[in-house]
Amino acid sequence: MIKLSYSSIKDLHDGHAWLNRQLGIPVPPYSFLQEGKEAHSIIQAHVSGKIKNNFLKHIEINFPVVEEKDFDERCKFTISISDKYSVSGFVDGLDERNKRFLEIKTSSKPWSMVQFRDAMQRKIYALAHPEFTDAYLITGSKDPAVWEKEPPKLYSVSLTQKDRDEALEWIMKGIAILEKGDFTGGLDESGKCLGCFWNMDRYSDLANCNFL
Repeated sequence: MIKLSYSSIKDLHDGHAWLNRQLGIPVPPYSFLQEGKEAHSIIQAHVSGKIKNNFLKHIEINFPVVEEKDFDERCKFTISISDKYSVSGFVDGLDERNKRFLEIKTSSKPWSMVQFRDAMQRKIYALAHPEFTDAYLITGSKDPAVWEKEPPKLYSVSLTQKDRDEALEWIMKGIAILEKGDFTGGLDESGKCLGCFWNMDRYSDLANCNFL
């Protein structure tokens, strides 16, 4: 069984990024990969009811299961695509009784409703939970110190069959790239990287792509 994830399928769509992953090329130490962890933990503690936060009092929704550690098994899902492939991942929060899941996005610029609606990651989560009806997003600054003046926002989106169909189509296109073995996506005519997760323009000084 070949086990894929949202990130690995995204790498397949980017072509050469998949090779970076397979070669074990370290992802550059981008600051944003570590920032926001405290914010996530505060939000998850609030929505689970374990530790309420005064700056989040306007967010009254409850998720009884939230990630309490990296790769928390209680939040894991696995989608069986065939007898050869599966897709696994983790949601930030679950409420099976009310058929909904939670995604948290903290950054310097909070997400919009449109971003959340269009996000393939959300659609994959919808495919993983065919019985669920709603997805919720909590988004705000990665710095909890600014929440008093700029409180995080709560959005919700209904899950549709179209979401699930688009997620499956995206997954199958990634698998097709894998089976074809053509990983030249994102490279110019001379085989140089045009930009990928290992070579992000705004962090060019940290670039670590194998195809620079």
